[in-house]
Amino acid sequence: MIQNIFFIVRHGESENNLLGIESTLLQNKDQFGLSENGKKQTEIEAKKFKDFDIIISSPFRRAKETAFIFAQHSKCKVIEDNLLCEVCVGNFELQKCKKIDSFSEKYGEEASFPNGESLLDVKNRAIKFFEQINQTYKNKKILIVTHGWLVLYLIEYTDKGFNREKYLKEYYGARKVRELKRP
Repeated sequence: MIQNIFFIVRHGESENNLLGIESTLLQNKDQFGLSENGKKQTEIEAKKFKDFDIIISSPFRRAKETAFIFAQHSKCKVIEDNLLCEVCVGNFELQKCKKIDSFSEKYGEEASFPNGESLLDVKNRAIKFFEQINQTYKNKKILIVTHGWLVLYLIEYTDKGFNREKYLKEYYGARKVRELKRP
């Protein structure tokens, strides 16, 4: 049973997004922040939401910068959680996104990236995060700031009528706050 009201957002456009590369290793978490456009996107979206009790963010710089912009408007604290980290692409670190997408399409969600994790691992990590946070807090309005695959998996987990293809086509890159449904 959901005890809280959950919202989720993918971090704003980041420097590595503009370069078309993935940055997923914790050792590189501070390397790429938001682009100027990403800061503007986030500021516009954050002005619409001023009443979060808690914001929980991935520890990656691009997500933390997004979270802190929202926190300024909600006057609440930001908590980092490693369970919200980007999917670890291992040997594909700092490589072109197209190469990583090609690997995922070829081998599927159960295959681990070399020296990384699988998308199925990420899905399980996202669910574990959600269950833990929902147990920890009661009657809070919580914003989750994370990365694309985690956003997808958390929406999918909470919305039994979720249409992945429609999401990927219409929402994935939009970086808009979305309320998670109550299963």
